[in-house]
Amino acid sequence: MTGSPPVRFDRIVVVDWSANSTPKRGADSIWLGRGGTGAAPPENLPTRVSAMQALRAGIDAALGAEQRILIAFDIGFGFPHGFAQQLTGQASALAVWDWLARRITDDARNRNNRFEVAALMNRAFAGVGPFWGRPAGREYPDLPEKGSVRHGHGLAELRQTERLCSGAHPMWKLYTTGSVGSQSLLGMAHLAGLRAEYGQSLAVWPMQPADTAQVVLAETYLSLIDPAVRMSQGYACKDAAQVDLLARALTGSDMSCLMAPQAPPEVLREEGWILGAGHGATLLRALGIG
Repeated sequence: MTGSPPVRFDRIVVVDWSANSTPKRGADSIWLGRGGTGAAPPENLPTRVSAMQALRAGIDAALGAEQRILIAFDIGFGFPHGFAQQLTGQASALAVWDWLARRITDDARNRNNRFEVAALMNRAFAGVGPFWGRPAGREYPDLPEKGSVRHGHGLAELRQTERLCSGAHPMWKLYTTGSVGSQSLLGMAHLAGLRAEYGQSLAVWPMQPADTAQVVLAETYLSLIDPAVRMSQGYACKDAAQVDLLARALTGSDMSCLMAPQAPPEVLREEGWILGAGHGATLLRALGIG
């Protein structure tokens, strides 16, 4: 946006998160891409705990060098309008993070209770839902296996920012392909821990001002650069290409433009926003495409 103050980061990390329930490497596991200072080939981590350790090391290095670091996660940071207020009594995505941090368990072997917690959240709403999806043969009270049986919960399927991103899956989906909901529940709980640990040094964009914090967490969407990924070669898998190329694209882009979403403050505070939503062409140009 013209006239916006410059937003600069020395280090950029892009995270392809995972909801795997056992340690895993390769495709459909956790990958980190790094741009700017400390740029490196994509790194594959087998567990969420090991990934968080790697991210803490990067944050500590940035703080020690008095540098700014942006960590962009391919998970949702918020839910559609009305969810946070009903669950926590506050129309705030970060209130949901804290609620989840008190209830999610996720150990060093990726064993977690995300389905149980989703069922608990469903009980806070009328009707059936909004969350759905679970492994076949495993019964969870109040968590339907199929999304089609949900009714009466009163919430939209997509957030405002997701409507700008082709192919975005709803936060309510917890199982099978595109289950961003499972990744997000686990991710929010871990990131709430980062907020508590780093205090005023860390801000969550766009729920909090991010112009001066040394550490900024943001939500992104790896599919924003799909044309570049389809053209790429030499990567171990698609996930590795996505995090590496998006880290490069963000490093080479005008962050002042990307971090000026055209949405009311109450939407940003409650639903969050995808970094790069509506700016896919900008990110591709930073990679020399288009």
